[in-house]
Amino acid sequence: MQLSPTLKAGLLASTLLLSGCPEVPKTILLSDGFAPVAAECLYPSVNIIQPLPSSFSLLSWNIYKQQGDWQAELNRWIDDSDLLLLQEAQSSDELHDWLQARDYHWFQVAAFTWQEKANGVLTAAAGQASRVCGQRIREPATRIPKSLLFSYYHLEGAEQQLLVVNLHAVNFSLRGRTYQEQLDRISGFIENYGGPVIVAGDFNRWNPRRERLLQSWAEREQLIEAVPTPDHRTRFIGYPLDAVYYRGLELDGAQSMRSQASDHGPLQVSFRVKSSDKP
Repeated sequence: MQLSPTLKAGLLASTLLLSGCPEVPKTILLSDGFAPVAAECLYPSVNIIQPLPSSFSLLSWNIYKQQGDWQAELNRWIDDSDLLLLQEAQSSDELHDWLQARDYHWFQVAAFTWQEKANGVLTAAAGQASRVCGQRIREPATRIPKSLLFSYYHLEGAEQQLLVVNLHAVNFSLRGRTYQEQLDRISGFIENYGGPVIVAGDFNRWNPRRERLLQSWAEREQLIEAVPTPDHRTRFIGYPLDAVYYRGLELDGAQSMRSQASDHGPLQVSFRVKSSDKP
């Protein structure tokens, strides 16, 4: 039987508390090339080292803290992906070694630490981001933070950089207020941004209210959902939990896969630069 997201969050919180209190660290951004920092934003590279190709793809996956055989599944899916967005990533030597072996530059938000390992969203790419910003927002019920990561990448053939938002949405909030606050935080970055935008991750939409809030927000921000075919996304009472939204790009295709390593399956989506945006 599939657990409801609310019950799952409660069980997770209880497990964390029983096995060692989760802590919110002073540092917020972790990476492969910089010391952990308490600042919300970093500017890793002012130079165009390796832009994303004009036709590119991303893989977005809630990796469930690497509790299953995640390496075998990622190895099967990652070859065709230029960007990797993970939710519920746990900072570990195994994950870092896997990323290094594929020459990925990565940044992670330390939403909280548990058993001396940071947990939060992680975004990786072969090229270096020019700017990254991380944010945390506390779950109203459990007080355990969820995370947001904003990354800017040079994009071949585009006049402006690609803004990629990696999201793990709050699981429970009274009347959806904290859920809406998290969406509004994304709006603070994207509403006046003229370049291409992708917002992807675990949106935790599992009831009609969240669906209405999400669709209203996406319409306001002129975002389009990349609905996969076939659609194997994890659902609760009919609502898919994971999604990829975009604007300012052409969609080439989207697919979802089933996972044995996580309670979420990954999404793989391909894009290309709009012809009208090419210099």
